Amino acid sequence: MAILEDYDAYLEDLNELDDDEQQQQNSNNNCVYIVDESLTLSNFHVKKFKDITSKVENLFSLGLELTVDNDPDAQYRFTVASNNLLLEIDSQIFNLYNLSRDKYCKKFPELESVIQDPIEYARVVKKIGNETDISVIDGLDLAPAILMVVSITASTTSGKPLSEQDLADTIHACDYVLALDSSKKRVLDLLEARMGYIAPNLSAIVGVTVAAKLIVAVGGLSSLAYTPCNVKLVGAVKNANIGFSNVKTCLLGYLEETDIYRSTRPSLKRCIGGVLPNKAVLAARMDLTKGDPTGKWGRDTLDTIRETIEKLQEPPPARLAKPLPVLVLDYSSKKKKRGGQRQRNSKKRYGITETRKLVNRVQFGVPEESYLGARYGKGYGILGQAGLKVQRKLPARNWVC
Repeated sequence: MAILEDYDAYLEDLNELDDDEQQQQNSNNNCVYIVDESLTLSNFHVKKFKDITSKVENLFSLGLELTVDNDPDAQYRFTVASNNLLLEIDSQIFNLYNLSRDKYCKKFPELESVIQDPIEYARVVKKIGNETDISVIDGLDLAPAILMVVSITASTTSGKPLSEQDLADTIHACDYVLALDSSKKRVLDLLEARMGYIAPNLSAIVGVTVAAKLIVAVGGLSSLAYTPCNVKLVGAVKNANIGFSNVKTCLLGYLEETDIYRSTRPSLKRCIGGVLPNKAVLAARMDLTKGDPTGKWGRDTLDTIRETIEKLQEPPPARLAKPLPVLVLDYSSKKKKRGGQRQRNSKKRYGITETRKLVNRVQFGVPEESYLGARYGKGYGILGQAGLKVQRKLPARNWVC
């Protein structure tokens, strides 16, 4: 009970801090960002950054105390508080990114179109600074194609070097962005440690890391349970495709980070991309209703998905070489064939006719007629001779009664 009372007091402190931030935002109507323009970045660090850091530390300590607690209400409130804190961190990262971008666009205006991720943008800005030659800078952890585009664009940019004050403010803003990103990772790690109690079935299918990211992205376990199958698009960020291929791929967002998706061969990833989101939503609904707190349903579902992948990866059955039947020269017995309508029609179609029988027959002492005359050419046998009758096949009549 003492843990829950401390937890309620912590939530009240969070609400008070949020009210203070809202009042400060309403008082500064002429400011573009949440940060007051009259304050320097150092004052912002004291006012905002420390508040968020203290929230992270308090949440981290309370989360460790609640690890052995199985109270569903405490777990739910802990998840809600973590989601709110992560949303606040993301909002502050975005504001600082806008601040650093607006200041650094005087030096390198094309960089924001090449690098769209705020965290990556902050790292690159800290490395470049006021340097004009990108080739002499070491430690730019970028893809070779993007690094080449950045180098070429920096050599042809129309920007001018920043002043010492603007450069210092930009570097400080980038430092705060990276520090907030580190705090966000700590909160995500804490949520990952709690996923076994919050969503055991979802964690069994997609893993604790992806489960925490999905729950945070959609705003809670209940929101994830009511999300349709387009949950596969959650976390799908459109990156700049500069220097890369434009071939369309199956985007799955956070679900691409699951072990079962990464271990699947490329030809089957589209198939797994349709099965995995559906099972993840079903697992979230199972966890929301506390259908299986042990997570056995999630593990069984994961085994079923793996069996499906193994079944799809099996090679097709080999063609069997059928041996020829044993030839039995037994002329005394007839072959047993079907005596149905199809067999009779086949015999009529390929059987010998009465006319051909007469052509093949020759009468002794009587010359046969030939188509060239004078016994030249092929003869007609006894066909057409006097005294022979050939039955004609008359067309069937439709009798009308």
